[in-house]
Amino acid sequence: MNTVERSFRLEAQSGLGAKPRPELIGPVLTHLHDTLQDTVRMGFLHTSRARGRIPASIKAAADVRYLGHSAEGDSVTVLRFEVAPFGEVAADLFSQARLWEDGPQPEETAFELLAATLEDVGSRRSESSRFDPGMLRRIGSYRKLFGRDGLSSILLPDVTLYKSGRLDASVVESARELTHATPQPRRVRVAGRLDLMGASQGVLKLHVAAGGIVTAIWEGEEALDQFAPLFNKDVVCEGLGVFRPSGTLLRIDADALAPA
Repeated sequence: MNTVERSFRLEAQSGLGAKPRPELIGPVLTHLHDTLQDTVRMGFLHTSRARGRIPASIKAAADVRYLGHSAEGDSVTVLRFEVAPFGEVAADLFSQARLWEDGPQPEETAFELLAATLEDVGSRRSESSRFDPGMLRRIGSYRKLFGRDGLSSILLPDVTLYKSGRLDASVVESARELTHATPQPRRVRVAGRLDLMGASQGVLKLHVAAGGIVTAIWEGEEALDQFAPLFNKDVVCEGLGVFRPSGTLLRIDADALAPA
């Protein structure tokens, strides 16, 4: 299996370097797995906290291994990790290519998704589909790492994006503000044409008026594949609507699907 190396560049006034203080790097290592797993779920499923069993492909896409660390003076420690591109460990997620044409790409890794998410949060992009309230809370949980005697920033310097991702106190504050701006979830009903179904991932996509697309995560008791006869037909989808900070609909946690 092909893997690539990605890293976290930790910066602080002091206490890092070749012999970092455990309290500066320990929380980063502790929270890394859950952060990447939420990021991968968000990228593929438009939800950071999917209910039930986590698909094996999602687990594999978020799996990283620690390789060691290097230093730049007393103020920088670079944590190095090994991770596989999505196309290597989660090929089944791309078997229905159009389902993810607006999402992660096979050559990307969980670090690319995290960097892009941090960029959107830091820029307060209220229409972004890269985060939901759960993802914002995850980013907000890093608040205690920054400040006096703590880290000043965490960078993702080698992701294959135009800009490296950055997590610092200002990004955490942006996450808090976006959380407060996001409307509370509420029951919604959406009518549209059932354009795409990913039965194994529990994902539906509906074309609605004016050419928009609504993503739904199936959480009903029935198996999703039983709705195959509704494919490419007008349907009504009901469930808990989750919104972006802008107020637009991010997804539906759906439990009902019927002909329109």
